[in-house]
Amino acid sequence: MLTVSAAGGILIVLERGRQEGRRATVDLVVDQKRDAKLVAARDWITKVKENHGTNLAKHLESPDSDEYKHILYALNAYEFVAVGIKTKAFSEKTYKRLRCSTFLDDWECFRGFVMEFRKKHNGPTLFQDSEWLYDRWKADPLKLIEK
Repeated sequence: MLTVSAAGGILIVLERGRQEGRRATVDLVVDQKRDAKLVAARDWITKVKENHGTNLAKHLESPDSDEYKHILYALNAYEFVAVGIKTKAFSEKTYKRLRCSTFLDDWECFRGFVMEFRKKHNGPTLFQDSEWLYDRWKADPLKLIEK
């Protein structure tokens, strides 16, 4: 009887943790949509992608520019999420359902900038969790919902 109670307690704790992770993920996405600096950065990035401008590395030469600041702000936001997913603070499944396509498209746009940024700052681990998440999701993209 004690074993059954203990197992039940463990299952309750695990489920509560999953629910809290999903809730934290939804809260994060809502907060990011309210973050004026992140919204401005995302709007700029969307315009760049629409104009087929994916060579963001050229902005490394002007660290005081709005463009450079937009790139780093968005990259740092993605890195925060990726670390949260990797450490299971956020629900990967929930975030992937909400942001997969945008994240993959943005990372492809950021890739050149990140590689050059790492060289310039001698920081091979900079944004490594975002790159890990990109590789993971690229290998296993969001599935189409069967109708």
